[in-house]
Amino acid sequence: MPAGDREDAVLEVVRTHVAHALGHASADEVEAGRAFNELGFDSLTAVELRTRLGTATGLRLPTSLVFDYPNPAALAAHLLGELAPAAPGHVPADVDLDPQDAELRRTLATIPMSRIREAGLLDTLLQLADPQAATPGTSRAEDDAESIDDMDVQHLIDMALDLDGLDGTES
Repeated sequence: MPAGDREDAVLEVVRTHVAHALGHASADEVEAGRAFNELGFDSLTAVELRTRLGTATGLRLPTSLVFDYPNPAALAAHLLGELAPAAPGHVPADVDLDPQDAELRRTLATIPMSRIREAGLLDTLLQLADPQAATPGTSRAEDDAESIDDMDVQHLIDMALDLDGLDGTES
């Protein structure tokens, strides 16, 4: 689905569930930019909306969801970011990747950020992606930085899971 259509679709899902939680007949009664408290949300309807959206999206959402995002449009943008952090398989045209790199990028792009966070991988992946995070003078970090281009998908996943001795010991 094109990016603009995804945004509209997620916003419509949010507005529909907001309408149901508040007892409205349709999503047309829910203004996307209107604050949740102005729409009539209280703690009970906030929990109901969180449950409905969690079921609809498959995401594990916090109880404070309605209080974390000011209105349905902001909540929809957040959910879209969790559901589709990047267009799956999108690789800039000017980047010449071998098929294995392209496959890894496509695979990683399909994993929702919430799943990466729940698995405890977000910090590790961000550290791996940050070239400034490598400490000069540590041979393991230098070896990893130099050889990461030669790693296969499984090795990168093992590295992200810290199963391959990132603590300085070999497994």
